[in-house]
Amino acid sequence: MATAAQPSAPAGPLVLLLSCPKCGAPFTVDDAAATHGCDHCGSLLLLSAPDRDEIYFADDQLRSPEAVLETAIRYRIEAQRSEIQGTSRAEDGNPLPELWVQMRLEAFEKDLRREARLLEAHRVYVPYWHLTGWIVQGLLGRRSNGPKIVRLRAFAVEHSVPAYDTERANLRDRGLRLSRARVRPLTVREVQERTAFLPWAPVAERSYREIDRWRGQDLDPGLEPVARHASFLDRRRVLVYRPYWLARVALLDDDEHWVLADGGFGTLAGHPDAPESRALIALAAGDPLRSGEPSFRRVHVVASRCPECGFEKALPAGNHVTVCSNCHRALTPTPDGPRVMAYGHCVRGQESLDGEYLPFWRYRFRIEMAGAPAAERLEDYGRALFPQGLPPGFRPAGEHLWVPAFRLLGTEAGDEAFKDLVEWVHAAGLRAVEEKIPIGGRPVTWGASLSEPEARELLPFILMGLHGTPSAARLNTLLLQRAVSRARLTPSAPELMMVPFDAGGDALGIAGTTVRVPNLLLTGGPELDAQRATVHRARVILSAP
Repeated sequence: MATAAQPSAPAGPLVLLLSCPKCGAPFTVDDAAATHGCDHCGSLLLLSAPDRDEIYFADDQLRSPEAVLETAIRYRIEAQRSEIQGTSRAEDGNPLPELWVQMRLEAFEKDLRREARLLEAHRVYVPYWHLTGWIVQGLLGRRSNGPKIVRLRAFAVEHSVPAYDTERANLRDRGLRLSRARVRPLTVREVQERTAFLPWAPVAERSYREIDRWRGQDLDPGLEPVARHASFLDRRRVLVYRPYWLARVALLDDDEHWVLADGGFGTLAGHPDAPESRALIALAAGDPLRSGEPSFRRVHVVASRCPECGFEKALPAGNHVTVCSNCHRALTPTPDGPRVMAYGHCVRGQESLDGEYLPFWRYRFRIEMAGAPAAERLEDYGRALFPQGLPPGFRPAGEHLWVPAFRLLGTEAGDEAFKDLVEWVHAAGLRAVEEKIPIGGRPVTWGASLSEPEARELLPFILMGLHGTPSAARLNTLLLQRAVSRARLTPSAPELMMVPFDAGGDALGIAGTTVRVPNLLLTGGPELDAQRATVHRARVILSAP
């Protein structure tokens, strides 16, 4: 069967089109968002996933049979252009003038449009699993034959796989990606109106093979790797129905044939024969919701007023935990309203009530390694790694592992800031106070935009992030496997701690150190999104000559 290559969508999260339950205004969020502020009525909206798989449908660029016929005509015209250019030459062997080619093409198009007919057209919705997450790599390697270093890198992954029975249907969709596609919740009404849906099946284990392949690849072009520890983290999936059209068209000379049009991209995907087309149309009679109930991201209106002091706008969108700027209580949004949660704060030197505080998730831990006693303090872990003596400057201490609770990983600058923070915080000897930030000053508190389950997944990479250049020089593949990949790490329940930083123009930092967190990494926005690292972008960079 003739097929057409599927275009790739631009890199980025899936875009969900939802609506505010208070005012009805539509809004868009990416599939990783937990909260959102309505631009129309100002309500704080909490997004929660249902207990079963979420089901959406994608926008259709070919919204009528006439649009499908127009697409078939356009492709036939382009094919004729190639034929004219390939078979016609001037007497000297050179290509004919473009003006002459265009005149021939215009005459062909006039005849084609006069005779082209659409005999029948059927829109069919086809299911795909859209898988997202991060490939996080802890890398031990060298830059240009220099000393060994440890780097932490994170690359976004977006992968789409068929959710239909590929033995019974072929949609010519190899390599299809749905990233940045706009999708809407599939409701009972939409099912009744659109009717033709291919049945979907649970995602098979083989669907993750493409993602697993990325874990072992060299994605950092600036590093010659010696060893790595890699995981696929924060994995999510949604079911997306994409529109296709099967149409029987007659173009020139009553040349009847079937075309398969991709409604999402507005392109022709192939030319199936009549039996295949009829079988595909007959197969599209499934009930995608099955139970008859909608299955998509729930949207709850959450009061943004602090339940402790009544302060308005205490819960900005985008955070899993926010410290109220009035009473300094920590608040987390729930469908029933903001909930107060316990947290502590740290002191560096003399306590400042007007500092800038960044959140960290903190865990007690137990690490079990082969050939060493179980460690519940970082000093013991360090001695188990280097029994012959600690490397210069390697001084992690304490009974906690700390994970920055704000999103840093995912850009090169953010990855470097994350690594610097991890190395610093575990050797800083911070004095922890198991109470909220005292009343009396005007502290700037940044919210926890990284959820606790996401932070817990990063704990093995925190162990790698402890190492600076002197200790990295003494690491090797076997030691890395023993201390990280094969070690058994058991964390305690989480604690949220606010850590004071020094303001310095366009970044927060720690005086007397190289630790620096640019404000752009905290505020985000399009400029930071443009720097987002993905496995697909890394592949392009690595394959460039």
